[in-house]
Amino acid sequence: MGTKFVEESAVKLVKYVNAMNNDLYQMLKKSAEADLAKAKLTLTLLDEKGVGVGEHSTKDFYNNAEEALSMMADAIDRIEALEMFRQDQENKHYPVFCTKPKNK
Repeated sequence: MGTKFVEESAVKLVKYVNAMNNDLYQMLKKSAEADLAKAKLTLTLLDEKGVGVGEHSTKDFYNNAEEALSMMADAIDRIEALEMFRQDQENKHYPVFCTKPKNK
């Protein structure tokens, strides 16, 4: 096998792995963003439409608010962790004959 073939194969492999990693990253980020949106909506509804609690007790109202706040904090933590992970992955060393992929 020639050096050029090995270099081209390695570049293709790096591109494939990066694309796969990007798909996983996007899925995880969208999941966290959806949870963040749900939490914000829940807190907004509890704040603005508290009468919707109706027959539920104040304890239920507080529990729902606490759960929404926990979901929000968890989603924000996940998004921040994904960003840190992605930056770490971008700083990995690539083989000498490969170029570091550029951000999309």
